[in-house]
Amino acid sequence: MNSKEIIRISLRECKDVLITLFFSALITYIFAGNYLFTNFSTAYKNLLYGFSIGYSLWKGNQFIGWLGNLYFPWKKNPKLTFTLNSIFSVIYTVLAIITINYLFLHFVFNINIFDNLGRWISQMVITFLISLVITTSFYLAYFFKWWRISAINEEKLKQEAIQLRYDALKSQVNPHFLFNSLSVLSSLVDTDTAKAKLFIQQFSNIYRYVLDQKDKELVPLDEEIRFIKSYINLHQMRHGESLKIHIDITDFSGFIIPLSLQTLLENCFKHNIISEEKPLTVKLWRENNFIVVQNNLQKRRIIQDSNGIGLETISKRYEYISQHPMEIDQDENYFTVKIPIVKSIS
Repeated sequence: MNSKEIIRISLRECKDVLITLFFSALITYIFAGNYLFTNFSTAYKNLLYGFSIGYSLWKGNQFIGWLGNLYFPWKKNPKLTFTLNSIFSVIYTVLAIITINYLFLHFVFNINIFDNLGRWISQMVITFLISLVITTSFYLAYFFKWWRISAINEEKLKQEAIQLRYDALKSQVNPHFLFNSLSVLSSLVDTDTAKAKLFIQQFSNIYRYVLDQKDKELVPLDEEIRFIKSYINLHQMRHGESLKIHIDITDFSGFIIPLSLQTLLENCFKHNIISEEKPLTVKLWRENNFIVVQNNLQKRRIIQDSNGIGLETISKRYEYISQHPMEIDQDENYFTVKIPIVKSIS
């Protein structure tokens, strides 16, 4: 933290102290009236009491709001954040009011709170209601702000999901893909009937899976893995030993965005040379709560048709549904993408 940041924070806190002093003095005068100015000691003690109540409730609830947003961001689930913040704020406010009233009455005003318990309870209830109105107003303002943003983001998410499915389907009906697939099938029909049948089955599985994901935001990891194995088999039948793909995943728990792995593999195939002289090696493995897709880097000079938004679309969608972003890393030898695994569907 540099000196400018320290000065900025200090000035903000000084402003908050002055605001608290003003409003606590105003509220104290409303309740105490001219009695507040009986003497310096009375004014000092009552203003200190009002300031302690106001500042502790303001900063305490502000901290609860910050902590709530840290672990349960408003942009992820405004209803949940509003509910949790409200519950913890109520608990904190009640405890703070009781504690400060007891300490001030006992040690500053030398009053036994139990001598006139009903009066002090009434005063604490009024203080609680004032704090509740102010705190709830702030939380409601945040709630409606992020609820509106969440609704907009949800619509964007739907559009991006449609775009990703459209891109995946488009890649399957791409003339190059169809021509190459049918050429492979044609050669297999004459040479290996069993492989030809397997090819047709894998070909069918791909289209069925793409169409089945039209309404899904997340799919089980094992379903996506089974799908890409069919997708990989088609490409390996075409490229033979020029394409080496290794899947080392034993833990299939969790969920990922449908067609995300297929998009990453397609990205590998489109942007890299695949030949006997330069075989392409792609590895997939699980690393904690990420699926890693890595290929050796051997870029094509001329890239096949690509709209270039596949990775960007997946990345944006993960921003909405996961606390962990998608990671992309490239060096001289490898291109690596890590996509988060979501533990459960909320």
